[in-house]
Amino acid sequence: MSGATQLRLLGEEIPPWDRTTYRPFLTATVNRKGVLDVDTIKGCTLGMQAYPDGGCYGECYAARTAARYGRDFTKSICRQWTGIDHRSTIIRAMMKYPAQWYRVGTFGDPSYDWTHTIAILRELRWTKKVPVIITKHWRTLSEKHISDLVWLSAVMNTSVSGLDTDEEIAHRVGELDRLRAAGIKSVCRVVTCDYGTSEWSRRCKEKQDYLLSLEPTIDNPLRISTDNPRLLSGEIAAIKRADSIGGGKLVSLHRDSIHLGGCRSCPDQCGADVGPLPDTKEKETSEMELNQPKLFNEVIEFLHVQSVIGSGYEADVSKLAIEDGIAHRAARKNMQIHSAIILLLNGKFSGFMTFQNNHVCKEFCLLQSVIKPELYTDDLYKEMVLKVIEQNTSGYPAIMTTNPKSKFETPKLYESLGFKTYLAMSGFCYMVHGDLSTVRMKLLAHITMTNVWDSVKAEWLKIKKEWNRQIAEAGEKNAIPNPTFATREGCWQGENGFANVVTGHSHNGNASVLDPTACEVILRFFMPKEGTRIYNPFGGGVQFGFVSGIYGYEYVASELRKNQCDANNVLCKEFSGVQWVQSDSATYEPEGMFDLVFTCPPYYRVERYVDYDGKAPEGEINSLSTYDEFREALFSGYRRAIAHLNDNSFFVVMTGDSRNSKGAFHCSESETELFFKESGLSVYNKIVYLEAEFTRLAHAKKTLNMRKFPKREQKIIVAYKGDISKIKDKFSPIGRL
Repeated sequence: MSGATQLRLLGEEIPPWDRTTYRPFLTATVNRKGVLDVDTIKGCTLGMQAYPDGGCYGECYAARTAARYGRDFTKSICRQWTGIDHRSTIIRAMMKYPAQWYRVGTFGDPSYDWTHTIAILRELRWTKKVPVIITKHWRTLSEKHISDLVWLSAVMNTSVSGLDTDEEIAHRVGELDRLRAAGIKSVCRVVTCDYGTSEWSRRCKEKQDYLLSLEPTIDNPLRISTDNPRLLSGEIAAIKRADSIGGGKLVSLHRDSIHLGGCRSCPDQCGADVGPLPDTKEKETSEMELNQPKLFNEVIEFLHVQSVIGSGYEADVSKLAIEDGIAHRAARKNMQIHSAIILLLNGKFSGFMTFQNNHVCKEFCLLQSVIKPELYTDDLYKEMVLKVIEQNTSGYPAIMTTNPKSKFETPKLYESLGFKTYLAMSGFCYMVHGDLSTVRMKLLAHITMTNVWDSVKAEWLKIKKEWNRQIAEAGEKNAIPNPTFATREGCWQGENGFANVVTGHSHNGNASVLDPTACEVILRFFMPKEGTRIYNPFGGGVQFGFVSGIYGYEYVASELRKNQCDANNVLCKEFSGVQWVQSDSATYEPEGMFDLVFTCPPYYRVERYVDYDGKAPEGEINSLSTYDEFREALFSGYRRAIAHLNDNSFFVVMTGDSRNSKGAFHCSESETELFFKESGLSVYNKIVYLEAEFTRLAHAKKTLNMRKFPKREQKIIVAYKGDISKIKDKFSPIGRL
């Protein structure tokens, strides 16, 4: 190779290169303006092919500089690392540089090889500096390239001019739009001129005015030679400016106030808008950070409209919502009835956030939000959210659901505004600005939603753990051992409890234990908003009474076993309205009327319940000799409960089924439904409560030969006494989910 040479840099071998071209290894240099330049490509093959007579506009300063040093600017050279030491040295040197950005594309267009450029920028991400890429888009970015630039948080400067052809402008503006649509901070970098009065000048001026309207823009005046034909003909005007870098440069200025000095005092910062540059003293740095004008310094207005419909912004909201995709619901008429904050930048529609001030549910709901991607900043979005929250004049809890696909509706951003997550599920964060207790009903709704309640899901178990902790603390305080299943040790009558099959030891002594999460859900969903009293025939364990007491309700349970009554009453002694009455539930008549009846009776002959003397008390239904007797005693207690249940109230039974000695089901669940129907109640919900599966799978290995599928569910039968149409009035609304 003619003129080839070989050298060593930082201990690494440099391959030979033609000295008439640029060196093929990467450098990082600070130019006279104070900018850190890291050119991934040097030379401009495509630009020089398009404009062989002096490069773009015949005035390419990079081409002139290359010629001065004997470099062939028509050959684009991809610049690379020479090795690990070289890369480490460049990165360390860049990290010492005070500014938080660096520039790519000073002496060569990076579009010559986007894949190479992006690969280098990926390595430079360790500097934690923003790459500002200047390009004329000689080659088109692929979707993968754009995705990579988003990941790199790059700032793109699309260099374009009224001097360009119509085709070049269309292509470059098209790329500018693609970048902005992808959410990249993208600046229209316009090479401007002060044009004369000829027809050619007029056309160029029209194109220039159009390009300067594509805000945000950077005004980059053409540095021009004294012998430029357009200058000599008067089609372009120019003036000498002593404040130009290098001194006394001839520049074509379409306005006199354009900045031509060092970058540290420039208001544009090439769109990076971050931090001071290197030659700034400490005092100057402080003043500059306070007084630095910003490239994106638009006139910002937030307009409150009572409804999108009728505001005049219906079409703008719909178009932006559909383009965004995530907020597409805001394009529907049934969603545009809601209020909104409309964002205007320089008087132009630029974004929106819809919201609902729900006085019925006493909640303030933040709904869909979008800011045009090319205009978005975290600060601008936060300001819009705060303007929305200002409309919450009633002080309701403000609720928001963040979408994992959104680039701006993030939990982190909303946390910075005082929101708290009350539920994280499937990537979504359900958040509230206010007391978490105000959205407890929503939390319970989210973990149920359908008539299948999965008790082994994480959020369900989290709530259950907290209730069991409180019950355990009450047991420790009052010297009640095993408070969640107190007095029921050894009650299991089968050969093996489910847990024994897998773990080799019983869980809760194999006793069935009422799930406190299910208790809370039932209590909150089926207690009328004006309700105060709950009755539980066949009272059993402490859970429903404990939950009711925490919520401040009066709770009466009929329970035959004295040991169970005593333990529960001690555990709940801090709740004045909670009591277990030792009585036969089949014949007991509670005092007064109740707003909710709940019970979780035993399965027939599955467990054996005993009192202090180790014997089952007379009348204990699980000890009755036949299922028919069991069923009659059970329904007798239900009849009395129905008689003491107010109209337009719910009767909830959490039950299951058991098999007879031959293995057939007694069909207690079905008979309970028919009992309610025959008693004049409506069977309103049939809910499946799912328990852990793994122990049932172990049982299946023994039972499937008999075609017997182990049972892993209980049924929650919800019956209603009264006029179903009154439910919406008698029970509190849940609000937006």
